[in-house]
Amino acid sequence: MEKDATGSAVRAGQRQEDGGEKAAPSSGGSAPRRRRRKDMTPEEWSAAMAYIRALMDDYKVYDDMREEDVEEEYRRAGKLDKYDPETELQKRVARVAKKHPPPAGFDDRLEEYFKLIEDEED
Repeated sequence: MEKDATGSAVRAGQRQEDGGEKAAPSSGGSAPRRRRRKDMTPEEWSAAMAYIRALMDDYKVYDDMREEDVEEEYRRAGKLDKYDPETELQKRVARVAKKHPPPAGFDDRLEEYFKLIEDEED
């Protein structure tokens, strides 16, 4: 069976869509559609970019830290008992989102992450 320039299979003059890697994801899934740039206002786009830049900067700092450094941060803040290495990255994402709020609906996981830091503040 031959393939045309798009990667779709061609059989006897009929074109059949390739079900492989190039196939578009099914729209029948339950996951919400992620907002794209064309769906945002210029202000929302700027807020999203500020959030992403801040998130990347924070991750670079976190990536350069050793676990002992993170524990020391918690110790200095008097919250060493709240330190959980399994959820630390999600907590950092929530802290960045509080300082640099992304547009509504930008990341549905943020609500879950906010709950982690609210539990820490109690």
